[in-house]
Amino acid sequence: MLCIRFSYQSIVSQFMIDLFFVKSFIAVAQTGSFRMAAQRSHITQPAVSQHIRILEKKLHCSLFERSSRKTVLTPAGKIFLVFAQQMLDSYQNACTEIEKMNNLSIGSIRIASIYSIGLYQLKDIVQHFLKRYPKINIHLEYCHNNLVYQMVKDRVVDFGMVAFPKETAGLQIKIFAHDQLVLIQSPQHRFFKKNEKATLKKLNNLSFVGIDTVTPTGGAINQFFKTHHININLVKEYENIETVKNAVEIGVGCSILPKTTVTQELKNSALEIVPLQGFDLKRPLGLVHSKKKVFTKAAKIFLESFL
Repeated sequence: MLCIRFSYQSIVSQFMIDLFFVKSFIAVAQTGSFRMAAQRSHITQPAVSQHIRILEKKLHCSLFERSSRKTVLTPAGKIFLVFAQQMLDSYQNACTEIEKMNNLSIGSIRIASIYSIGLYQLKDIVQHFLKRYPKINIHLEYCHNNLVYQMVKDRVVDFGMVAFPKETAGLQIKIFAHDQLVLIQSPQHRFFKKNEKATLKKLNNLSFVGIDTVTPTGGAINQFFKTHHININLVKEYENIETVKNAVEIGVGCSILPKTTVTQELKNSALEIVPLQGFDLKRPLGLVHSKKKVFTKAAKIFLESFL
């Protein structure tokens, strides 16, 4: 088999040009003098001459017509001057934008979150942050639990927001809240009397609308039932908490949901909490990020707000 070795480094090195050399070239073009260019750049004249020779060698052409009176650009030099100025301008613009970002005047923070955290917990956090730093952009993407971890691993996003965070190689986890889970029912279709203090035993054979056990929250609730030998009557099971709430509202069954997700329904009496003796289950909420992630200053400030 014929094996061909190809070196990209050797090809790239032929075209690598130091911006310092470009600055020297522009200075000579603008002043028409190697001596004056050296003075402007605060370097020696031989150094300027060396920079131009290196550029001409890289570009395989003469950039200046040299005479005792004045140094003028060759046709090739005139072409290169246009692009040399663009290179220098682009570099200076990049430096300016990075400086702004480091000063928190601009920047973006990318977050991937499971639906329930993004829709409920993050709203106040993001609003508070943007009030302090109005020029920072926050891009929030809702996705399934496993995809959040993958996006953080691949460093597609700066942070991930998950429930019941799991230790994962290469990822750092910070628990920032514990969300109380509560038993809920519809006031229009009660399974328990108003203000009745239910017992775990009364959950047996109860018509129940569950959160899909493929989700960490649904899995934790299901594990609680198993541990306490509770056999519910699972009528429906959904991944989406909004769908679970809708089913409970129309009387399909009761459910157990994070309290923060039913705040509005409790206010307008669409749902009500049933006090459940012996039940104290909370779901930890975690902020996840890559241990190798290089953060902008804006992202660092956002992270510190959770510490």
